[in-house]
Amino acid sequence: MTPLTDRHESRNIMSDTLNPSGGAPVVPPASAPEDTAAMPQGAPAAPTSPAAGGGVPPTTGEAPYIPAPSAPQNIPGMPLMYLTGGMKFGWAAAGLLMGPVAILLAWLTNAHNFPEAKNAAVKYSLFGFLAQVLLWVLVFGFFGCAACVAATSIPGYCYY
Repeated sequence: MTPLTDRHESRNIMSDTLNPSGGAPVVPPASAPEDTAAMPQGAPAAPTSPAAGGGVPPTTGEAPYIPAPSAPQNIPGMPLMYLTGGMKFGWAAAGLLMGPVAILLAWLTNAHNFPEAKNAAVKYSLFGFLAQVLLWVLVFGFFGCAACVAATSIPGYCYY
């Protein structure tokens, strides 16, 4: 029995990953030789690409090579490979509002993600916390300066 008449083999050959025609059944050519042993050793093989009119491409039993996408995608339920701009802004805002708690949250909630995503979340929450510290230093500095100016501008009269 040839692979084209075997039910399981024909289903594997005509799968959507191998069939570029989008699921339409591929009919083998009527002139395909039944026995490849009868062909001479040096004879060129018959065209096998569907575009050349040869029918079904030969399979070796291996899965076809599918190139990886150019940019990794975040798929729901899968670990994050990278953070988007909005995620980075969110971690920075969390660090600004919650301080060291946001750094701990970024570290704990991204433990299952890829190292690049986890490090970015911790880094941007740390940036937010450092911005919070800087704002507090500025606020207390301005308050201290204002208090000193107010205290020294009061005229000191002595009526003795």
